[in-house]
Amino acid sequence: MISMKTGAWHQCGDRSQKMVVEELQTGKGVGVVLSPRDLDYKGATKYASEYRSLGADVAIDPQFHTPSFSNPHLSSYPTHAFRMSIANLVGIGEQQLSAFAKKLEEENSKLGATVLIAPAVLYEAGRADVDDLNRRLFRVSKAVGDSLGVPTLATVFLARSVTQSDAATNAALSSATSGNCDGWYFGFEFPDAERLPSNKDSVVRFCRSTLALACTGLPVLHAFAGPMALLSIASGARAAGVGHFKNLWRFDRDRWSPPKQKQKGGPKKPPPRFFSKALWGTIVYPDEVRQLGTSLQTRVLQPSPFSMPVGQGLDWDRWSASKHLVSVVCDEVAAVAALVQPVAAVSHAKRVLQQAVRNHAAIAATGLRLRDDADAYQAVWLAALRDVEKACAQDLNYLELLRQ
Repeated sequence: MISMKTGAWHQCGDRSQKMVVEELQTGKGVGVVLSPRDLDYKGATKYASEYRSLGADVAIDPQFHTPSFSNPHLSSYPTHAFRMSIANLVGIGEQQLSAFAKKLEEENSKLGATVLIAPAVLYEAGRADVDDLNRRLFRVSKAVGDSLGVPTLATVFLARSVTQSDAATNAALSSATSGNCDGWYFGFEFPDAERLPSNKDSVVRFCRSTLALACTGLPVLHAFAGPMALLSIASGARAAGVGHFKNLWRFDRDRWSPPKQKQKGGPKKPPPRFFSKALWGTIVYPDEVRQLGTSLQTRVLQPSPFSMPVGQGLDWDRWSASKHLVSVVCDEVAAVAALVQPVAAVSHAKRVLQQAVRNHAAIAATGLRLRDDADAYQAVWLAALRDVEKACAQDLNYLELLRQ
């Protein structure tokens, strides 16, 4: 059976669809994960066909991690009737599961999915009933994937109650890896609500979890990776979901909560931010960039097909900035994923972060304080990778043997 493609996958969100077309047309990314929260069934079918025509793999995230959530887009999908509370899902019978399987097959067949992502709810600490539910959902999903002739990824999304301790994380992974899947669709809910995680213990736990899944010998697709894709690919993942907005840079169940009412007269729209590989982070353009000297500007403003106005004194909008970010991260994911040897991938990621730490230090020396705590995580990620490299040397060597 053909497995999923290796490299950057576009993690779709609100208003992602046309952007993904542009990215694929410039050779950025190998696959697309559709989001039923953000696109109705008819639209998803249309775009899935276009993405496949551009050579991309296509999958749809069932988004059962918060199964009681619904909106007009979700309600248009065949599987919507089975969105309900976890308590009700736990009690679902075999007849209902068979009906669910038929709708899941209809949905993925109509979309022409080349990879099937199995529905699963969040793994919570001490919830044996959830573990059993996920095993049952996977069983019928695998049968659907086999019927369609596509690989089936088991969804392993670890909730905050799991990711706060090594013991809970290990227990959840042990339960999740008991099935006979073709790969993993992996999400990690960080305990702290940060734009990008900067707690070293949490980052180490994330890397070790990714490596544990990779050491099953099956490919890992890190969902909602964003800039963290650099870490997940270095930790053994073979693919990572890259999205344009910060709510796509890490999994957070709050995105599937009822929307809050918008307040009138809210804050002004923030200015565009330039994502720089040299910083492995963002810098406000042009306000912060113009405060750098010529040498630092040259280091920071590395171009992409979507950043031509930058450095030419021309206006640059947030939408172009988003396309640039996705382009840069996709390129780096492709570069690291091409390094089959895990130790080489770790070394590559460390070099990127070392350069970022040096450049942030040079910016700080000018007295400039970047917005959004844009320099708060790079040194932490570097230290975490070093810890994983040292503590998990045997696992990295084992993974290398698996890939030979």
